[in-house]
Amino acid sequence: MDIPDTPDLARTLSARRESLRPNLIFTLVYALCFTPVVGWGASGAWLVAYGLLQGAEHLLFGAERAVSRPSGRRVALLLLALNSTVFGSLAIAAILARGPWGLVCGGLFLGVGVLKTVVTSQKSRAAYAASMAPYGVYLLATAIFAWRLSGASFFGVAIGMISVLLVFSSTLLWRSAADALEAQREAREEAEEGRRVAEAAVDAKSAFIAMVSHELRTPISAILAGAEAIGRRPGAEAALRSEAELIGQSGRMMRSLLNDLLDLAKMEAGAMRIETVAFDPTALINDTCAFWRAEAARKGLTLSVEGLEHVAAWRRGDPTRLRQVLNNLFSNALKFTEAGGVILALDRDGDHFAFCVADSGPGLTPAQLERLFTPFEQGSASTARTHGGTGLGLSISRHLAQLMGGDLTADGVPGQGAIFTLTVPLELAEPAEASAQEAPELTAAIRVLVVDDHEINRRAVALMLEPFGIELTEAASGDEALALSATAAFDVILMDVYMPGLDGRETCRRLRAGAGPNRATPVIACTASGNDRDLAECWEAGMTGQAAKPFDPRDLVAAVSQALEPADETQAAVA
Repeated sequence: MDIPDTPDLARTLSARRESLRPNLIFTLVYALCFTPVVGWGASGAWLVAYGLLQGAEHLLFGAERAVSRPSGRRVALLLLALNSTVFGSLAIAAILARGPWGLVCGGLFLGVGVLKTVVTSQKSRAAYAASMAPYGVYLLATAIFAWRLSGASFFGVAIGMISVLLVFSSTLLWRSAADALEAQREAREEAEEGRRVAEAAVDAKSAFIAMVSHELRTPISAILAGAEAIGRRPGAEAALRSEAELIGQSGRMMRSLLNDLLDLAKMEAGAMRIETVAFDPTALINDTCAFWRAEAARKGLTLSVEGLEHVAAWRRGDPTRLRQVLNNLFSNALKFTEAGGVILALDRDGDHFAFCVADSGPGLTPAQLERLFTPFEQGSASTARTHGGTGLGLSISRHLAQLMGGDLTADGVPGQGAIFTLTVPLELAEPAEASAQEAPELTAAIRVLVVDDHEINRRAVALMLEPFGIELTEAASGDEALALSATAAFDVILMDVYMPGLDGRETCRRLRAGAGPNRATPVIACTASGNDRDLAECWEAGMTGQAAKPFDPRDLVAAVSQALEPADETQAAVA
């Protein structure tokens, strides 16, 4: 039969085991202190006896199961009582050896033993009672010794009353300590439960965002692919190409907003990662500025670069995230500037670079600066109505800057424009490190299998790749893909990760485990999720590359090209 106090008793014994070493050290100190009072022989015998009892307690009661049986519980309580009996015996020895002075030393030592019992008994009522009982007897004996030594009964009565008050106060103190420990345990359990609930909520939100983003990226991919195909159509009128460009811009804006929401989810989950590769900062700056100069010219603004010589050498860092931050800064600067222009000023201090984007817009008030990097916050209530946006860009950009080892700060005066300064460390790199990463152009006679349960996605991929003369085969499910792969060889497989029934990862596992002609064919994971855990599962399943949804034509072509280039390495990786 289980006794309610058993878990508390087991925890008490476990705590006493953990404090064995300091307890033995204090025991040695007590023995040395009482040696002048009781002599070397008595203090040495006391030290040996108490040390043996401590060792027996340490060896016999290392787990809750040791006291789960009635016999084990009785032995444990007996050992606790013996520990207190031997510990307090030094006080009686002092009284017998030194009379009144020994009475003083012994009384103080018994007080130490009582406090020690309060501290070490924790919440166990049985442990407290077994440990305190010998001290109660010793305190009663102390009162009798006081009466005999003084010859006055009132003195003995006073000592006895003090002893009773000491035991009573110690019991109240133990009860308060036990209640505090119980409250602490409950608070810890509540905190742990709260942590589990919060983690479950984060996981649920991540799953929801992944599902929603997957569904949203499907039509966005179709919008971008359709706009690209219309604009590329031979003999298309200028007005039609203009409308196609408008559709494409709207699709890219939708993709940008969706990416911001996904980045925010990654930030909150602590899942955003930074890569380190060799890249050419000069080319990155030139490409970024060239992209935004068209927008600046449309608004009648200038966009210039100063200090480009500071980034002449190749560096190691994350060019994708660096470009993302700069794009956000240029977008904001051009969005809020109506006259004048935007300047990108570059500076360097060793391996630490500063990218300062200054505009001639309306500037920033102290209140705006204070909340500028808060998610979903914008400069004023009218900002969203006038310029659109979610208010996430700067918050995400600062987080990315800090992940890269730098920071993003802002400064500005109302009516005098704003200055955003991105600082980031970039180590020196050799150009040859990145040359091998450049993907070759696609050539004709490439056979690609597109596996996706959404027809819209399959048609979007066809619109993007068929102009290159690529032969496309479509599969609407994992089972269909496996059937096609068993009879025809493909150069690349574009595999949707999340499909009903047989998903992309399981399909790839079965493909790798089979003996068909596509066992070693590069498989590109097509997914809207970019978190490390999902991608790690894709690599574990045998996939060799990634193409993010919604598909960007250039990114998709680059992914296919990269999959084709290291054919020998890919085959070795999956063999």
